[in-house]
Amino acid sequence: MVKKARGKIPRKALEPLLQMCEQLSRESGEPAADIFKEYLELMSKYGDYFFSGPWPREYDYDRATTFNDEDLDFLFEERGEFGERLEVVCLKKNMYLEGFMGYFGIYWTRQAFYERFVRPELKPILEAFKKHAEEGGDARGVLNKMKEQFNKVVLIHAGLIDLLMSEHLERERGMLVAEMLELIHTEEGLPPCNEYRCELQREELRKEQNKNASA
Repeated sequence: MVKKARGKIPRKALEPLLQMCEQLSRESGEPAADIFKEYLELMSKYGDYFFSGPWPREYDYDRATTFNDEDLDFLFEERGEFGERLEVVCLKKNMYLEGFMGYFGIYWTRQAFYERFVRPELKPILEAFKKHAEEGGDARGVLNKMKEQFNKVVLIHAGLIDLLMSEHLERERGMLVAEMLELIHTEEGLPPCNEYRCELQREELRKEQNKNASA
């Protein structure tokens, strides 16, 4: 169990962190103040890791995209908290005395982690999705075919999230992914994942459904 620890983020990091929250707010519709509060709560919850050492003076790309033993031990300590723990790692690695790298820094750190530790294991899932999607069928049909190959829907979910992060999807294909994510969370029983891209894609699906209903 992670103990709470006191600590402070660098003063010069505050403004760029708030700016990133505002950018995320424009994309997701969630109030920037709520996003900022969630980040502060994560920093406090995992304070022993987040405030475990002095802040570097400047941003270092290599440091921000390299994962040492402390990072990996923290990430995999509790599998059920992986999503928010990865968010905390990204925040920590992009914070320094002279500022905060912001939206793109978080993206670079997350992508570096996925390239090294996640994407190799997800490649068969991505290939299966593309194959079944090209064959046609609705979201339930594609999901059922993938379940025959991969027993755990959590793996399929991870593969779909990686697809959203790594490729630009045409709208029709994006809605297929959104419908599958919706099924995974509603009918397949996967608990809320707190993955930003999952929530955003499912929200796009709901907007599309509401638009079609009112047409």
